[in-house]
Amino acid sequence: MQLNIYIPKEKSDLLTKLEQTAKITGRPKNELILEALERYLPSVAPLALGRFDLGEVKPASRADLYEGRLK
Repeated sequence: MQLNIYIPKEKSDLLTKLEQTAKITGRPKNELILEALERYLPSVAPLALGRFDLGEVKPASRADLYEGRLK
């Protein structure tokens, strides 16, 4: 799978740091980005909602739904 990332001009320092880090470590840029995503995403993943008990739910009748609307 491929992902292209646009880096705005005002954040070009990030690209420079990425290129320098790749050169220093001898690792590919995509590997460094994947590692960063693997570390970052679990810390910001949305919390799952728990289960809620709505009590007994009975189906509404047509009369219940339209009561008061036709008056």
